[in-house]
Amino acid sequence: INFIFFFLLWPSIQEGFAKEPVKIGIIGALSGPKAIYGLSQLRGVELAASEINNSSFMKNNRIILIPMDDMGEPGRVGPLVTKLIYENKVIAMIGSVDSGCTHVISMMAVKSHTPHVTCVATDPSLTRAGNPWTFRTLADDERQASALVNYFVGEKRKKKIAIIAAQSRYGKMGAKTFSYLAIKAGAEVFGPNFLDPEVKYQNPELIPAVDKLLQMNPDVIVLWTLAKDALHIASYLSLKGFKGDVAGGDGLASPLFFASKAPSVNGTVITCPYDGSFPSKENDYFRAKFYENFQMEPDSFAAHAYDTLFLIAQGLSKSDGTRSGLRDAISGTDAFQGVTGKIRLDKSGNDLRPAFLTRCQDGVLIPIEK
Repeated sequence: INFIFFFLLWPSIQEGFAKEPVKIGIIGALSGPKAIYGLSQLRGVELAASEINNSSFMKNNRIILIPMDDMGEPGRVGPLVTKLIYENKVIAMIGSVDSGCTHVISMMAVKSHTPHVTCVATDPSLTRAGNPWTFRTLADDERQASALVNYFVGEKRKKKIAIIAAQSRYGKMGAKTFSYLAIKAGAEVFGPNFLDPEVKYQNPELIPAVDKLLQMNPDVIVLWTLAKDALHIASYLSLKGFKGDVAGGDGLASPLFFASKAPSVNGTVITCPYDGSFPSKENDYFRAKFYENFQMEPDSFAAHAYDTLFLIAQGLSKSDGTRSGLRDAISGTDAFQGVTGKIRLDKSGNDLRPAFLTRCQDGVLIPIEK
């Protein structure tokens, strides 16, 4: 009798399971100097979660987001991830915006067998360590550096290139990658010179890392820094009368830099894995909804975060609802259509899409036509 009773109730029991909330951890800098990237990531994920929860995208399952503030400091990450995995029992984690923090998450993800996706950190080594639990949904530093090298060295025939980088894993790995590719392409590379983290750049009178490179009369100065430092350096270069080109990785693809409307920013060439002006129904809808919810235009980091949560949701809808099932579903991603384009992951879990270039002009990013 008990078996028959259970059999008759099984459809309703299944329905109960289907409506069990799915917990996903979001790790990033929500305070501190890197919060411009972490808050953008969080906004993109929040918008995606709202849309998923108000649709049948996941067969009526609801997503619960659990944000964690790592302040962009690797030493803070371990306890946060431990809490997400073992106390909150998240099925997946998104983050972080800092490459050093992201490495810590990745190591803990493989130990606990928890799917982990980064949509901001660009350190190429993140997906080259053989970790089958970590994925990336944007162009890494190698693809971004390649785009800059092909443009300046290949197309524009610029031969003398200087690099200024932040004293961080992002700055060091990006500068190293760019330097290697530029030298391989035939350029003479000066630096990288690293910024002194103790130097204050408000009303700068002296930035030693920049002054040393200016003595080399470079054709191009490449900034592998975050937006705030880049803003001050651009102003300093203008003050010094630098007439060459200024360029940078997607750390500069934040409104803090390109939307500042500072005259010194105009003309800066930036790698940007997301073209906000691209005409597609997905992109048009996303931009309108993002502005409606946050009263601001979305940047690349918000767009990639938005796509990442939808990618995870798709994986959940196609899997058995376990961490390993979700991991397998994500690893098979081929041409997932998002607002940033079609996401394709290689065998290492890295995004296969190339980065493209934009130019700062009067507060907006203008795509550079090939």
